[in-house]
Amino acid sequence: MVDKLSKYCKYLLIGLMALNVIFVIIAIAGGEANVGTFMVYAYCMIELTLDAILFAFIFGIVVKPESLKSIGMILAIVAVLALISWLMSSATLSPEYLESMGVSKGTERFVDFAMIFTYIVMGGTIASVLYSAVSKLINK
Repeated sequence: MVDKLSKYCKYLLIGLMALNVIFVIIAIAGGEANVGTFMVYAYCMIELTLDAILFAFIFGIVVKPESLKSIGMILAIVAVLALISWLMSSATLSPEYLESMGVSKGTERFVDFAMIFTYIVMGGTIASVLYSAVSKLINK
């Protein structure tokens, strides 16, 4: 069943790539007149991508239920990192400046949270890549 599904997915992806090429050619040839049509197509492609991600996630759980343990651990780590980021975030700009920009204290804190969360995840990613590279060099 998995082999048949991967074959169908491969053909679907080839078809979508061909459709993308056609739409890019139409968008380039038509100039600004086709921007609206191209944006609707881009939104549809984003929706198809999200559907494929959700389907792959659910299919992976159905085929291999023991993966739920690792998924739970990953979600717990993300939740802890989000909590740490939220606790580190603050709203430090003056109320006058925020009012002149049309931004609330909550929005400022959320942006600060998102930036801190991104920095933590990026730092962890860089650390894991460096660890992997160094461990490969040492183990050779």
